[in-house]
Parts: sequence; C-alpha cells; structure tokens
Amino acid sequence: MPHFAEINTDTNEVLRVIRADSQLWCESQLGGTWVRTYYNTEGKNYAGVGYVYHPEQDNFSTPQPYPSWTLDEQCQWQPPVPHPGGESGYTWDEEVQNWKITHIWVTDESGPLEAGDGLVTSNITGYFKKGESNVLTVCDCCDFAVSRTETYYSNIVSIAKTNVMTTSETPQGGYVENCYWTSNTISHYAGNVVSHYTNVVVYDGVSVYTNVEYSELETFTPVVVTQTSFEPREDFEAVVTYSNISSEQYDANVHTEYTKVITHYSNISVVEEVTYSNISVEACEQLDTAHVVIPGYTNFYHEASNTSIRVQQYAALTPEQRAEYVAQTIEPVTSNLQSYYTLQTREVPCYIRELDGGVKAVCVQCDHVLV
Repeated sequence: MPHFAEINTDTNEVLRVIRADSQLWCESQLGGTWVRTYYNTEGKNYAGVGYVYHPEQDNFSTPQPYPSWTLDEQCQWQPPVPHPGGESGYTWDEEVQNWKITHIWVTDESGPLEAGDGLVTSNITGYFKKGESNVLTVCDCCDFAVSRTETYYSNIVSIAKTNVMTTSETPQGGYVENCYWTSNTISHYAGNVVSHYTNVVVYDGVSVYTNVEYSELETFTPVVVTQTSFEPREDFEAVVTYSNISSEQYDANVHTEYTKVITHYSNISVVEEVTYSNISVEACEQLDTAHVVIPGYTNFYHEASNTSIRVQQYAALTPEQRAEYVAQTIEPVTSNLQSYYTLQTREVPCYIRELDGGVKAVCVQCDHVLV
C-alpha cells in the first residue's frame, strides 16, 4: 500500500505520514494537501514528520541544518566545505564556515595526556600526539590504560515483586494453558452492532470497513483470503483477513465457528527485584545538606483569618491593615538526601589501539580553535 504525506501549504512542512489507497482518498476523507512519498525507492527520500517537501523536485528533505548549506539534486543538504572524512569526529561551525574537530586519535608517543595539553600531528599517518599547540587541545586526562575507574553513588530505590514466567510446549502440573481462538469465517451480527473481535468487513456503498488496523496485523495470523465485499465485485481486490481473539474475549462475547489454538503452557512464579538509582559524583554534590532547594523568604501572618501573604501584597496594604499582620521568616529548604547514597566504583574498559612499535592510541575529545 502506498504512503502519503500531509503538507502544510504555507511552509511545505510534513505534518504526518500514513498508508492509504490513493491521494484522492486522503484529501476527500481527511482533508488537507497530500503528496505521495516513496519508501526504498532510488532517488526519492522517504518523508518524516518535520521534513520539507520540494515541489519542483517532487522530493523531501530534512530541515536545513545551517543557513549556509544548500540543497543538491537528490534533496540532500551539502555544506560549503566538504566533510573531511577519516576517523576523526567533526561538527560544523557556522560562524567560521568550516568543520571543527571534536574527537581525534592520539598516541602515547609523548606520554600521558592532561586536560588542556596541545596536540600536534604524529609521524604515524592519521594520528596526533601531545605537543605545543594552541589550535587543538585535549579536554580530559588520558593515561592510555586499558580501563579507568569510574566513581558514582548508588541508592536502593525499591524492592518489588515481579512475575517470572516459564513456558512448556506440553501440559504439566502447575502450568496453565495459553491459547487464542481463531475463525476462518466472516461473521456479522444482527442490529447495528458489528462484533469487534471478528474479521467482519462491511460495504456500505461508499466505504469499506474492517475491525483490524493494518499496524496491528503483526500479532495476527492470516486465516482466509476473501473479498472486501459480501458479493464479488470487479473493482474489489482479494485481501487477507484476520480473526484471532484471546480466551477472555472468547468467553466474554458471542462467538461462532471459532477453534481453540494452544500456543504453550506457562508457570508463573514470583521473585524479588531490587532497583537501584545511580547518580554521578557531580549530582551527589548537589544533594549536600548545604544545597538550597527553595530559598528562604518572609511572609506576613494574619491570625484572624489564618492566612499568610507575601511581601508584595503586604506592601500594598495601608498602615492600619499592616498592623493586623505579623512578620514570619521562612527558612530555606535544603537537600538532605546525600546520606542515602553510597560511594561506588566500577572499572570501565577503554578502547585502546595497539600500533606498530608498541605505540598505543586512544580516541579523545578535543577542543578545536578554528582560525
């Protein structure tokens, strides 16, 4: 089934994308302006919400990432300066109209790295090393070890019971049946009610309805091929219809010609699951009892009405009215959660490259000053 995108005619922005029989159906039934979009088609970009439609090319693109980037014939945005490529990480700097290095491979030829160390080109092609430079500098320390120790704080949030299910293909003690009911017939019930759990298809002279959405079909099994009309018609194509329902739906509703299908047998047991809340060292520092969550303030209490007002309201009162109020100092609210967290450490592996001559290299974050 083809895909269609609804377009904002003022901005050409894509509002939504759906599957439908035709553009005419979309516009007559849903209103708005619709354009077909193609999935896995060479030369065509599949539309997404927020994308932009280009009528002159009958194609879609992502929003323009930077003002200086231009659209090519394939509706892809191209920068004024081509991407350098290679293994280094780059980001576009619109101010200087060039690529800025964010991550780079550095060797240990000049020893370990400290934050702020300069980086210069290594004799090994594609790599850098520590050296005097004000263009590239390292953001973090690096000793080229195979792992690093990470410090964090942990707190048990909850201990909850969870259900654990084990399954069996054959009946056995302590196991219950898991099944659904399936029908290979088209069913229609009297009155104005069409059963919500069958593969009913009704033709009303204008529209064809089915009780199963296309997006839900992954959980269903096709059981019959039929027509989308009760009477065969030349302008209707055969479709696969679906009609699987759960045991609960089968027991609770009127049914006809359904067959029980057992998928497996299950056994439910209960175990305890402990959940932890892990936070960084920086976040733990914010939990210090000295950390003010809500600043202190002054309000004014009126005993007769048992109400309080803030300074702004008090300032608007007459001297006589103010005499009825008593000033109160509200102490600041501070955090007292830090004591609930315990210091923890864990070893985090570092990806190290072993180069010729025993040289090690690691990819580090860097600050690149463009000139």
